[in-house]
Amino acid sequence: MLDDPLHFLAHHLETPDWRRLGEHLPVDWIEQAVQRTEATSIRHRRLPAEQVVWLMVAL
Repeated sequence: MLDDPLHFLAHHLETPDWRRLGEHLPVDWIEQAVQRTEATSIRHRRLPAEQVVWLMVAL
């Protein structure tokens, strides 16, 4: 029942243009946000902190 609408959305919506987000939000702000957390990561992560911030802004 829910499968049909999800299938439609997955195949008929345009892929978002993520570059537009970067045009309106300075990269320096993202770097400053990460630095202000003063958190350090001991292990290597699949998604670096800068990318997590971008993801949260996009959401």
